[in-house]
Amino acid sequence: MPNKNVPKFSGLILVSGQDRPGITQRLMQTLSQFTIKIIDIEQLVIRDRLLLTVLISLDPDHAQAISDDLALLQDEIGLDIAVDFVQHDDAKTGAETLRVVMVGDGIKPTGLASVASEIASLGGNITAIKRTATLPNIAIELDLTIPNESIKSVQRALATVAVKHRIDLAVEPGGLSRAAKRIILLDMDSTLIQQEVIDLLAQHAGKAEVVSQITTKAMTGELDFTQALVQRVQLLAGLDSTVLEKVRQEITLTPGAERLIERLHEQGHKVGVVSGGFINVIEPLLKSLKLDFYRANILEIKGGKLTGAVIGQVVDRKAKADALSEFAKSENVSMNQTVAVGDGANDLDMIESAGLGVAFNAKPKVAAAAATTISNNDLSTLLLLMGISS
Repeated sequence: MPNKNVPKFSGLILVSGQDRPGITQRLMQTLSQFTIKIIDIEQLVIRDRLLLTVLISLDPDHAQAISDDLALLQDEIGLDIAVDFVQHDDAKTGAETLRVVMVGDGIKPTGLASVASEIASLGGNITAIKRTATLPNIAIELDLTIPNESIKSVQRALATVAVKHRIDLAVEPGGLSRAAKRIILLDMDSTLIQQEVIDLLAQHAGKAEVVSQITTKAMTGELDFTQALVQRVQLLAGLDSTVLEKVRQEITLTPGAERLIERLHEQGHKVGVVSGGFINVIEPLLKSLKLDFYRANILEIKGGKLTGAVIGQVVDRKAKADALSEFAKSENVSMNQTVAVGDGANDLDMIESAGLGVAFNAKPKVAAAAATTISNNDLSTLLLLMGISS
């Protein structure tokens, strides 16, 4: 078995200048004369300016000859070629590889500088920066290595910077884990849809104002969710069950919701909903969206009328976190491969326990507690944070 701690010798080649056909071919032709292996390669062209980087492993005895040949090539093609050879020990490279994604309608230099500064203060090193999207928002990804820090601690540290500079930012493991199967669990009201279902029901019961006040206090964490739900549902007692269909017609999806679910399914991921709302109202919509998992409260109906009670255990803050765990287990997905998205205080437990917990247009208390936020009204922004093209 090879010794992973044997010192290795590598060379970083940087080619820059005016782009034109044939540059990569000439570089590879020059390198092909030597016994080397390409470890990594990346090329970027912005406004016809080329930046080509190649990382190679080589025999240290060949370093000078390679440098001399690349110097000749530089003169021939009229580009700048810089070479840096270094001997390193793999035993010292135990830092965790992470990926940071920044999304916004315009990312200012001060925001990027603050993120980079925080990474440096944690002992991290940025190894790559690239733009991955421009419309409707710009997305920038940073690869970094960082020793002696858990991903949760990095998420918390960078979340503070993101909130200050109004940047949507996510921290996830680097490497192949981002493309592996994941589950995404969404809150329903004011997340997957733009309304609060219980407020719509209350309008038909003539109790809109009082129910809305209770809803607001529950979502901001001023009232216990279960207590608030029981109070609000009691106010619906006597409402004709035919109202449920009317309310279904009043529901509108959040912009980007259908695209989000479609793209996640295309990538092989599973999508679910856990709601403090009511299955009696939302189930037809969830089925039409072909969701893989859903859970919500059940309104009790007798004689065609709402009784003012719910059947079974209320889907509260703890129940939402339990649903995330159950969904992950049913799909044989580890918790660090889960994503939870919500806006209210009753979403906090599932947001905090998920590998990537996202506060979507959230109440201040929730946004402050979450590692990741989405501050615009497009739910498909989540795709960019997960490294998926929208």
